[in-house]
Amino acid sequence: MRGRDIPIALDRDSHIPLAAHLATQIRTLITSGALAPGDAIPSTRTLAAQLTVSRGTVVAAYDQLIAEGFLLTRPRGATTVHPGAGALNAPHPSTQPSSPSSTPADHNSETSPVHRQAQSPLTDPAWREAWRKAASQPLHPGDNPIPGVSRLRDAVADHLRHVRLMPVNPADVLITAGAREGLLLTILAADLKTIAVESPGYPGLHRVIDRLGVTTCGARVDAHGVIPEELPTQVDAVLLTPNHLYPAGGSMPASRRRDVLHHAAQGGALVLEDDLDADYRHVGPMIPTLWSAAPDQVVHVGTFRHVLSEHVRLGYVIAPPHLHDAVKQVQRDLGLGASAIAQYAVAQFLASGGLRRRIARRRRELVRRRTRIIDAVEHCPAWSVEVRSGGHALVRGMDQDGAERLIQGGERVGIPVMDVAAYWGNADADSGLVISYAYGDEQAWDELVRLLHHCGVGAA
Repeated sequence: MRGRDIPIALDRDSHIPLAAHLATQIRTLITSGALAPGDAIPSTRTLAAQLTVSRGTVVAAYDQLIAEGFLLTRPRGATTVHPGAGALNAPHPSTQPSSPSSTPADHNSETSPVHRQAQSPLTDPAWREAWRKAASQPLHPGDNPIPGVSRLRDAVADHLRHVRLMPVNPADVLITAGAREGLLLTILAADLKTIAVESPGYPGLHRVIDRLGVTTCGARVDAHGVIPEELPTQVDAVLLTPNHLYPAGGSMPASRRRDVLHHAAQGGALVLEDDLDADYRHVGPMIPTLWSAAPDQVVHVGTFRHVLSEHVRLGYVIAPPHLHDAVKQVQRDLGLGASAIAQYAVAQFLASGGLRRRIARRRRELVRRRTRIIDAVEHCPAWSVEVRSGGHALVRGMDQDGAERLIQGGERVGIPVMDVAAYWGNADADSGLVISYAYGDEQAWDELVRLLHHCGVGAA
């Protein structure tokens, strides 16, 4: 049995020894329910390589947790969470069962009609089987409820626990028609008037804010994310993508996350966490979510569009307890919601393990594409490239003619190539091109790489 990856972010500036810091984080994952009794964790050698620490540091942490009764190890076997660790778990605010009056039923009289979904281009047999089962079962008016069919909410909670190690109660999951709907519902439910956005940052969700007439102000970003001391004051919320900093990739380190949450809390600002592309992180260890650190302060927004298909408009929102019912009520008032057939299909795909296998394949594919784009740019000494994680490469130094040709080439083959200025908010824009190498099939990618080589030869 192979232990799965676990998101650990060590604060190397802390005065606490690394072994003690590591033991504390794993202990918290167990007591919060993110790691359940019997779950396998990485070997000491694997985790040491993942965290770039000595194996002795990991051995010391594991030994401490074994002595405390949190971990169990067997000769020639994997290290697992001790079967009796459940008795040691401290209750987590977000995992408390909801009262019967606050737990939404699967059948609701105020449901929307089932929407017909476009056929997905995915060819995974497990995905086709999931759609076949979803389409063949009888549907009833109550099969498209708010906040989502229970089967999918259960599957999403299980997925978040295993992949993002978020101890989410299924009753706290609100199914949406994508991340933008999730942001829309949150803004209306919390009556947000001013929102600080990353500059530069991902422009997709910013357009939702603009459409609602909400005032935005840029929060300056460096290589580690939003600069806490420069967060705008007097704002209602801060919108962040901490696990994929745009446009150059990378993620916000543990110490920066702590400081950002602290500064936002001091100003009374809600934190809106867009977890876009976190599933496809393929450089470095998985990073814990902001929600995991502050579930009462953070609204976690996710989508399946980028891990399944643009034809599958499904997402979810995990809102703090004081906002959950309000977000659900706004969705009901606006008559929003997602197709029941799509919900059942995604639930089946998640339960079968199909999504986890797809994510693993895509991560390997992204590593190959990342290597190819770095090799292509290195052929032109005048260019430079920043590629960290998240499926985006920032290319600098390209002349205007080459940039226009590459943008047009991307449009032709279906791979987004954008001027980096599109990612800036209320700040001076940088220069360069952002190539989204997570998009397109292999044939399209081959053509774009050939064009990149050609532009580089002309510029050399």
